[in-house]
Amino acid sequence: MLERYNISNLKTALNRPSLFVWEGHRVLSKPVHLAGNYYFQNKYRKGVDVISRDWDTLVILDACRYDYYMKQRNIEGSLESVVSGGSNSWPYMQHNFNGRTLHDSVYVTANPHARKLNDGVFHAMHTVLDRWDEEIGTVQPQDVVKAALEANESYPNKRLIVHFMQPHRPYIGPTADRLRQRVDLQGYNRNRGTESQTYERTGISMWDAVKTGKVARSELRQAYQESLDIVLEQVSDLIKQIDGRTVITADHGEMLGDRVFWFTNRLYGHPGDIKCPQLRIVPWHIVEGSERRLITTDEPVGDYCLDEELIQDRLQALGYV
Repeated sequence: MLERYNISNLKTALNRPSLFVWEGHRVLSKPVHLAGNYYFQNKYRKGVDVISRDWDTLVILDACRYDYYMKQRNIEGSLESVVSGGSNSWPYMQHNFNGRTLHDSVYVTANPHARKLNDGVFHAMHTVLDRWDEEIGTVQPQDVVKAALEANESYPNKRLIVHFMQPHRPYIGPTADRLRQRVDLQGYNRNRGTESQTYERTGISMWDAVKTGKVARSELRQAYQESLDIVLEQVSDLIKQIDGRTVITADHGEMLGDRVFWFTNRLYGHPGDIKCPQLRIVPWHIVEGSERRLITTDEPVGDYCLDEELIQDRLQALGYV
């Protein structure tokens, strides 16, 4: 979002005066969004506690909306909606994981926010950010599946939590590939130095590309849908190779140019200060397996995490920093 007023943003707005209208609309919408937050909080209260629910494997899709999931799911099972504990990833992790003793669970995650969790929450935590697709700037879902299967083999008597990055941007699929070729979308070029490697931000964010008319909202939503289709294919493959009851859910949803109310400004991404159905209503899809796993609790064996500098690079590439 063009939230900070600076010379670069001013020059962009002067070339596209409609951005002044958009920014004014955003500021005027703030009190309405605050009232909407209050209404949502009073209606739904706290989000679902995923740990207390019955499952052997919990698959978390990042930024997956319930309405899109309901239309696109290709996996059998019982689907309902639940309220997420947060509008973005870190509040979700705080709500469900942080400060708890989950020594019957192993967490395999492509989400870099996981490094903020307290030590020893899980029996083991494996971040898969080293399996990074540098061309696109994310972890591909098939690599998360490989890591999850490895963890399931290493810890056959543990609950398994598998956190994919899709359909969170940067999107994957043919539409996203075409947009990257047509528009200089935001990315991070690696600068290789003799002592360190850094990433330099380049291009325009997907949200600003839509606001400035370089990408149509229909293209944005098509890219999102294709990312969801691709990750669901991989999730289906994972479920076929593990036993027990699997639940597919999401940490939060995504704003794709939606309005919380018809007269407020369009929103993009998953702003943490907004509480609304598009961000907080997520799927809870139960897929019954042929045989339940025997779950045991054991002392933590240590977490596998990457160094802080590399984590920051991943957060930048995913648009968090």
